[in-house]
Amino acid sequence: MGRKPTKFTAFLWHRRTGLVAIALVIILAITGIMLNHTEELKLDESYVESSLLLGWYGLEPEGEAISYDVGEHVITVLEHQVFFNTYPVARTGQRYRGAVKAEQLIVLAFDAELMLLTHDGELVERMPTGHSFSDIQRIGIKYKRPVIETSEPLYYMADEHILDWDVIINEDITWAHKTTLNDKKMAVLLESFRGRGLTLERVILDLHSGRLFGEYGIYVMDAAAVALLWLSCSGLWVWWRRKLKQKSKRHYQKHHRS
Repeated sequence: MGRKPTKFTAFLWHRRTGLVAIALVIILAITGIMLNHTEELKLDESYVESSLLLGWYGLEPEGEAISYDVGEHVITVLEHQVFFNTYPVARTGQRYRGAVKAEQLIVLAFDAELMLLTHDGELVERMPTGHSFSDIQRIGIKYKRPVIETSEPLYYMADEHILDWDVIINEDITWAHKTTLNDKKMAVLLESFRGRGLTLERVILDLHSGRLFGEYGIYVMDAAAVALLWLSCSGLWVWWRRKLKQKSKRHYQKHHRS
């Protein structure tokens, strides 16, 4: 004997739609209440620190910060952004090879480019090195002048104006060494990298609208709104049908009592 097929009544549809929509409805309700009290909850003054959320919004850097001391300052490259202490000065797509403080300027070395900064961190010039030398491996200092080591290896020292370079031997060169930022300095650097940061109000707004879930998130929340309308209409329909059945049953019992 075959199994009797399930009959999808309005009651069944109402129940199943409610189960699917309940999570989204809860999100809409809670976020809506929070947004109505933004000032009291200070949502626009609270900043998100979750790496997961910051990464979702593209505000969490990929890779590690590479830093070199240049006297009392630090030059750091974090995800292609060059920082003088915590102030962004330029962007680069090349590998960071180091930085030194020369007599007149701070010199940053990359694979095939030098970047010149004043001692106050102002960008002076970017110098491609392809015509003079390339494939920079590291940078050092000698007689207060920058020295470059290439992959050959050859060693080039600049003149006092950092315009011409001469080949020298590898003697008495102080090479730049990486430094590690402490937690406090790293936190300030990350804050600078992220700009003003991500407010809790922004996250809740995006959660309420569905934009937090990606390109099609708004349609998910639209579906939740439609589900609410369906639940309201189907609930009324189920209530009306039951009332009619009860009325019909009472009418039948009244006229068919033995």
